[in-house]
Amino acid sequence: MSDPIERLDLLFQSALTKFFTIRTRQPASGAVTFAQMRVLWTLEQRGTAGSGELARMIGVTDSTATELVDRLVRGGYVSRVESPRDRRQVVLSLRPRGHRMLADFARRRRERFRTLVRAVGPSDLRALARALETMDRVLGKVHGGGP
Repeated sequence: MSDPIERLDLLFQSALTKFFTIRTRQPASGAVTFAQMRVLWTLEQRGTAGSGELARMIGVTDSTATELVDRLVRGGYVSRVESPRDRRQVVLSLRPRGHRMLADFARRRRERFRTLVRAVGPSDLRALARALETMDRVLGKVHGGGP
């Protein structure tokens, strides 16, 4: 493969796929997808959000956000209530089960990092840290947040 952008894209996708294969199950609805986890993470950071606001924050259409939220509401992870200021609007927030899901995922992610650290030598660990620092810096520039 001679295109460096295509190679980087495939490497990035492969690394994320391998790292985020931490399965979390919901009894009635199957696995919580990465897109649904983005909804949970966003609501954890924001506290509450309207449906349209959430869609913009995670970079999807309103209908896609509604589908993601519908499944999370059915699974008991998110609550959806009418806005006290405007009944046409809804307010989304995490339910206790959503908070527990995120805490469990964070615990599993830390375990995954511990496993990764134990599996590599010091030079690979330094190289990985430099690569992640570079990625963080570049993504910060792209998203306007800086390092």
